[in-house]
Amino acid sequence: MKFVGSKNRISKYIAPILQKCLDNNNAAGYYEPFFGGGNMMDKIVHKNRWGSDIHEELIWMWKYLIERGEEGVKEFFPDFTIEEDVYLDVRDNKSEYPKWFVGFVGFHATFGSRYFEGYARGFKADKVTRRDIPAESIRNTIKQLPRLKGVHLNCCSYKDCNTSMRNFVVYCDPPYFGTELYKHNDIDVNFFWEWVRKLSKDNWVFVSEYVAPKDFSILWQKEVKTSLKIDEPENRVEKLFIYKNGRNI
Repeated sequence: MKFVGSKNRISKYIAPILQKCLDNNNAAGYYEPFFGGGNMMDKIVHKNRWGSDIHEELIWMWKYLIERGEEGVKEFFPDFTIEEDVYLDVRDNKSEYPKWFVGFVGFHATFGSRYFEGYARGFKADKVTRRDIPAESIRNTIKQLPRLKGVHLNCCSYKDCNTSMRNFVVYCDPPYFGTELYKHNDIDVNFFWEWVRKLSKDNWVFVSEYVAPKDFSILWQKEVKTSLKIDEPENRVEKLFIYKNGRNI
């Protein structure tokens, strides 16, 4: 699923690092505390995969889709698209719809993949032919679902995750500091990095960010164009960090 801040474009670089750590260390499981669009999880192979996110409608949506699959979408959206009148009604009357349905409409029919920030419209390369962006988004998610089968999901903040886990590979993709996503999330930077340090004592914890404290090492980095900056898009260097005093990978 298209998701603001998604690592789908660079997952081909990061997922092999995570998978190698899982395989080489016979890890007990894999966990993502910032599940989002599931665009890293769907590249990981392990019998014990867990994900969580603080966004309630998002988690309800994924639980429904993973359980019901394409048929679950077809039941409510037989044409595999979302019309603007439906989008507007759900946006303005969220309490009247199931939470999974609100999440599905809010993420699949919205402008720029931002949750209920305007109905998605667009044109093909000829600037004349209208694109059905909701339909494109829905088709992409349906293709993704088989790779998410078996994933266990919970709705919670990363702060409330099970810190007693042992021998897990943990991948963190939090809202980046200084971005629009960060502005709209309750992320305490100092608390987060201390949380990573503690979790790293008994697990292999990887973090995607632009910057990290000095006691973290860069495992991988690549310059990419991003639209997450508050002012305007620019090239930023995506980095994957791990705690220097944590477990060796």
